[in-house]
Amino acid sequence: MEEHKLRYLKQMLLRRNERSVKDYISALSYLEERARNCYAERISLKKDEFVEMMLLDGCFIIELFRKCQMPHLRDKHDPIFQMCWMLAVIARDLILFENQLPYFVLTKLFEMSARDQTPLPSPSIHPGEHTINIEQNNEITCLESSTSVDQRVQIRRQLVDLAISFLSGSLPFQDSDVEGSRSYSAEKPFRLCRMHKAITPPLAKIVHEHLKVGDIFKNADFKHLLDLIHTMIKLSVLDMELDRAIERQEVGIKFKKGVIFKHLFGLISRVVSPLPAKMENMNKGICCAIDLQKSGLKFNMTEIFKFPYRPKKIEDWNSIPYGIELHEAGVDFKMAKKFRDKFKENKRWKLIPDAIAFQDAGVELEKAMRFSYPLGLNRNEDGKKKLCGAIFKMVEKFMPLSFLNKIEYWNSIPEGRELKEAGVEFKKAKKFRDTKDMIKSIPNATELEESGVKFKAAKNCTTFAIQFSNGVWEISPLRIEDDTETFLRNLIAFEQYDPYNDSNYVSDYICFMDDLIDSPKDVKLLRRKGIIENWLGDDEVASIMVNKLGRHVGISTSNSIYAKTSIDMIRHCAKRWNEWKANLRHNYFNSPWALLSVLVAILLLGLAITQTVFSIIN
Repeated sequence: MEEHKLRYLKQMLLRRNERSVKDYISALSYLEERARNCYAERISLKKDEFVEMMLLDGCFIIELFRKCQMPHLRDKHDPIFQMCWMLAVIARDLILFENQLPYFVLTKLFEMSARDQTPLPSPSIHPGEHTINIEQNNEITCLESSTSVDQRVQIRRQLVDLAISFLSGSLPFQDSDVEGSRSYSAEKPFRLCRMHKAITPPLAKIVHEHLKVGDIFKNADFKHLLDLIHTMIKLSVLDMELDRAIERQEVGIKFKKGVIFKHLFGLISRVVSPLPAKMENMNKGICCAIDLQKSGLKFNMTEIFKFPYRPKKIEDWNSIPYGIELHEAGVDFKMAKKFRDKFKENKRWKLIPDAIAFQDAGVELEKAMRFSYPLGLNRNEDGKKKLCGAIFKMVEKFMPLSFLNKIEYWNSIPEGRELKEAGVEFKKAKKFRDTKDMIKSIPNATELEESGVKFKAAKNCTTFAIQFSNGVWEISPLRIEDDTETFLRNLIAFEQYDPYNDSNYVSDYICFMDDLIDSPKDVKLLRRKGIIENWLGDDEVASIMVNKLGRHVGISTSNSIYAKTSIDMIRHCAKRWNEWKANLRHNYFNSPWALLSVLVAILLLGLAITQTVFSIIN
């Protein structure tokens, strides 16, 4: 590969009519210390050797991207493009976590090698013309600098597009629709902020992360190529969550339109009923003014109807994260403030254990904090209290319509006394208890199918898209091949070792699939549903690979991006009617012959009843 790197560097210089690498060496020498600090281990290379390494590796990567996108730049006898397996091997090496080159090095080399050698046109002053004053000169300077900034942004976006185009072929997703730097659109978070009246702290976090990803794409501010792929995956997952939130909001709006008519006349009566009294008071005021005017007192009649002066509130958009962008997108300032407050609230929710259970139950932040960090309260429960709670819960399960539901029996809730003292309502405390019990590892695919859950491949090929609705689990298709383990393992390593990363989307996905797949039977089931495309051939090898990927990966089950989806699934399976349907389908409708026998049994039972009825009549 060292020979290929040197050959690609010479070809780049030849194409640009350059005879020396002096400018490139000078530029990289300026970045040498910054680049050296990006690596965890101490690099033993001297400064000249380190700069030479960055130059050879960086130029090779850039030229490889260009030649893949522009075939006319390729050498006819280039062995990298003559052997079909070479590109796949190089792509795998480029995503290795320990092989990453700082992205700003690639950006600098790409800008220098893509920049036109002819300087930008500058205004000239011909003889006889007047000298430009200071204001005009400043305007021209600003125009030139803005033009150069725009050009640099376009050049950086070109590099992003070339990198995505090259690396997208190694993504283990079936028919993944991967676009370039223009794939980002801030319309979804702006639309959600414009329409969503009940924005929650987790939703505010998703909106903030989506806008943050937009800044990264806009400025091409990636750490390295692996971070570029991870950012694409993050954007895909955030799009999925925003689409789901917008869909829920639209459904809620349609529902509210039907409810509006119920309260319409009551609203009209509340608005219209005070009007006669107001008109009467106004008439009295006019009559008094006329009487005063007749008595000789002079004043302006219009002063009576003037409203008191109220100073306009200052809208400080700079106090809101991405406030200027929200303002330009037409988001109301009141809604933008709510987004800011909920985003700040989300940071406080992170400190609370079982935060997702509290939020699902509708418990306020202050009450959750009062419960989680009590002052002078004894959190220990004796065995008698736990036994009473278990007995009450068992009775409640078999008597859902009884009067027991109306009794606030706090002993049925673990730490119920503390919840009550924190001000949590009994109904919310019960829901908190039930949701907390559901935050656990999900059963495997075979058990879920036996419980009545259906699996379906997601129509839109969004990366890592997982959605549960009406007993159907839609999962984006995954292609398992030779390089899938390498690709996912390096993304997991990047998430686990990045101290500034708080969104472990890939790790969450792998742990979810690890729970879903326990044996070759699970792989076979998901393969039949089109969710997994097994290029390894053997289902057992695929199941072992997935189980190994989730080993020693540290995540929080409650903070997983799929926690709410898993809770919805477990809650669906916990309903008795769904259990009965699943048992009936599993025991009596699992094959055509079983179905036929059940129909015959029903027919015979009907005939027997008919015969008995006629016998009684006769």
